[in-house]
Amino acid sequence: MSKVKSAIITALVVIAIIVAAVFGTVSFNVGAAQRYNSIAARIPLGSEFSGYVYTTVYPEGVISANEYDALEEEDKSAYEQHGGVYVSFEECDYADIASLSAAVAADADILSARLGDRGLTDYSVAVRDDVTIFVALPSGYSYAAYKGNDSTERSEALSAASSSIAYLVADGELTLRTTDSSITTDEDSGTSIDMTRNKDEYTDADILGTGEQTYPFVSANEDISSYFSSVTAYAFGGSNVLSFNLTEYGRERMSYVSTLAASSESQTIYVCVGDTQVLSINCTSTIDSDNMQFALSTLSAAKDTAAVLSSVVAGNALSVAYNAPDSVSSSTATGGENAALMAFIASIVVLAALCAAAVIKYKKLGGVLAISFVILALAMLYTLFLLSIQVTFEVLAVCAGALILLAAANLVVLGEVRAQCKTGKTMQAAVKAAYKRTLWSVIDIHVIVLAAAILMAAVCQGAAAACGLILVVGTLVSYVLYWFTRFMWYVLSSPQRNKFAFGGFKREVYGDDE
Repeated sequence: MSKVKSAIITALVVIAIIVAAVFGTVSFNVGAAQRYNSIAARIPLGSEFSGYVYTTVYPEGVISANEYDALEEEDKSAYEQHGGVYVSFEECDYADIASLSAAVAADADILSARLGDRGLTDYSVAVRDDVTIFVALPSGYSYAAYKGNDSTERSEALSAASSSIAYLVADGELTLRTTDSSITTDEDSGTSIDMTRNKDEYTDADILGTGEQTYPFVSANEDISSYFSSVTAYAFGGSNVLSFNLTEYGRERMSYVSTLAASSESQTIYVCVGDTQVLSINCTSTIDSDNMQFALSTLSAAKDTAAVLSSVVAGNALSVAYNAPDSVSSSTATGGENAALMAFIASIVVLAALCAAAVIKYKKLGGVLAISFVILALAMLYTLFLLSIQVTFEVLAVCAGALILLAAANLVVLGEVRAQCKTGKTMQAAVKAAYKRTLWSVIDIHVIVLAAAILMAAVCQGAAAACGLILVVGTLVSYVLYWFTRFMWYVLSSPQRNKFAFGGFKREVYGDDE
């Protein structure tokens, strides 16, 4: 390859890296009122880098000291002080503190399980004052939101956390409801039933919060949770999917309910847990399938809904009615105020040290290795952003592992190149022989790591699954860059007269060669 072609290819690669690095790591003001936040600044962070969003959930009939102080004197008589809160047994439907406390403690365990089903591994659920539940979730802030450079995302994150907690503390049993009071039919006679006149079987409630009454499609004595075997949430093709797997009995009953809904004026099935509407199903025809899937606006909403419904379907309904939290607060990063910045600087230092070591060891060839290391680091950065993977210490360790994998693969082949050079072969022959001799070893290493990463991503949940996913990407990128290094080696060494000096290798010279 000529010097001109070599220079052009090298320049294009370097320019692409510089552009990706600038937009990936540098934030700057655009004019007086706007700011560009880099890719790194927009990646969601774990609690060690961005803190928690937290609130205290109060049962109905339990109020804080501030709320108690705001009451009229005649209203205060209905409350008894217990620790830092005040309790009205008339409003909470429990006779004493002991029974209320036992119920709240049981609900705290269920809520913790729901958060686990939600896919979170870093959260806190604790009973406070015997009758309230403290809940803390990772804020999920990006660095820009955490530092106040993205107020919109910060507000959205707080709103999402508040919504999640409100969904997860939904109490009561599962019902399928409608706003039409006379669409249910008697299955034996086929005659219409006016649900407003059958209070013993059908109950009305303002589930929607609009003042409009809703009514169950079937008798209140029927266990709706037996319709479903599982409820899951996932993202696919840009859609956030809530998926229901129905039992044989559930398929038959949903066919009946959906037929009624399709013939109604609203054509809507409201899926409710107690007094909380968790899903609205638009139904224009009969649903007759073992699986129902619905697209939700966000993956967070889909996971919240799936966690609550899975809990209720499994028979773990909350027994106490709770008030939805009015607001949530956020804490500083558990790793320290500047933990994210320090971690970013440390990552840059590690990358720079690895690149410097490569250059010192392998001269100009080390520059080729440095290019590969930088590309892998940028690939990890953009993957974290595109897949919205929260950055934690564990995720950073996995990214470092991918970098080590690439370095190890190159060290294997370079060690073999050095050995081949010492046998007296030319550089071209040594490189060709080394890549041929080490190919299967490099493939084996990547296949083993890839298989473990896929298993981790598929089987594990939360942070472990995220680590598995990023390791899958890192392993694939590492293998591609292994061959990219070979290509750039050829591009940059072609114009060099002394191929051995290019990589810091030495060739054994025999008498016949002198």
